[in-house]
Amino acid sequence: MQDVLIALCGLTPQVVTETLWALHHHTPPIHPTEVWILTTREGAKVCRSTLLGKNGALARFVHDHRPTPVPHCSSSHVVVLKGSDGKSLDDVRSEQDNRAVADQLAEFIRKQAERADVQLHCSVAGGRKTMGVLLAGALQLFGRAEDRLYHVLVSPEFESLAGFFFPPKTPTWVTTKNGQRLQTTQARIELAELPYVRLRGLIGQTPSITASSFGALVALANQRLRLWHDPDPLSLDDQAKRVQIGDHLLSLTPALMTLYRAFIRTKLDHCSRPDLHACGDCTDCYVPFTKETWETSKRLLEARGAGTLLPMAKGPDDAPEQFRSLVSKLNKKLDDAIGMAGSQNPYRIRSAGAKKDTTYGLALDKTKLVKA
Repeated sequence: MQDVLIALCGLTPQVVTETLWALHHHTPPIHPTEVWILTTREGAKVCRSTLLGKNGALARFVHDHRPTPVPHCSSSHVVVLKGSDGKSLDDVRSEQDNRAVADQLAEFIRKQAERADVQLHCSVAGGRKTMGVLLAGALQLFGRAEDRLYHVLVSPEFESLAGFFFPPKTPTWVTTKNGQRLQTTQARIELAELPYVRLRGLIGQTPSITASSFGALVALANQRLRLWHDPDPLSLDDQAKRVQIGDHLLSLTPALMTLYRAFIRTKLDHCSRPDLHACGDCTDCYVPFTKETWETSKRLLEARGAGTLLPMAKGPDDAPEQFRSLVSKLNKKLDDAIGMAGSQNPYRIRSAGAKKDTTYGLALDKTKLVKA
């Protein structure tokens, strides 16, 4: 897997080489194959003039420290952020420009995180503070388990010092703005990894939203977090033969409706632990469906679901597989209706227990079930 450095930069390009130096001295060393710099129009001019080229700071870093592989950073890797008017941004000062930058950072991180063969190393050491916050937010939405977020801490007297880009192999002297001369061996650079909450699983595959705005993505994540922790009520209308989840009306085939109704009725009318106000981790009401139990369980579910299940099942070798397929189809319908997938969707049918003793039941807490 290749390492990729993504660095924010304002008018102090030193943060890029300082980050590379810190990664180089990390244990174990991290040597990015690519460096991407996200900056403003003026920041891009400074980066290209001081970092790039055979005499630039990046070339000097490579010459001094011999990283393997050598980081690639061409002029096209210096990305100029645009304002709300679509023009290259001089600075991030208005609310509109903040939103525009947020959208661009989110889209950039999304595309980079789609690359399965790379690990992202994102630095918020440069640029405006809002840019760092927005980059961290974008990584929260799209970052994977392997992607990292950093801040680089530099000795105060060396911070933003025009003549200092990293501690060279051969120590030199640099002069501060007030005329003080400093030996480069005095510089201290620390790489601080910043932990962050990864919400990528909440966003899922939603291209229509990921292509629009950072604000929409945040709203989607908040909505799904709310549904996860405080789901909308689920009501079953037997007369209309439909299920309603919050504002969503669910249309199901007769077999899927029978199955879902059976599990809803199991929690509504056949709770195994009425002494518990809420289900919590209790799965006592879950129904077994194995080779040994399929006939009994089928009759029970059909009675509670008021319909027919598995009409094509030929026996114990065939029925459990058909049942699992039916559960899978129902869960897919629920995922599509709610916009959440897998264990995040509280309205799914889940399994519990070992393979030979598997039981199935509705994941939703009984306090969220409403009798229509």
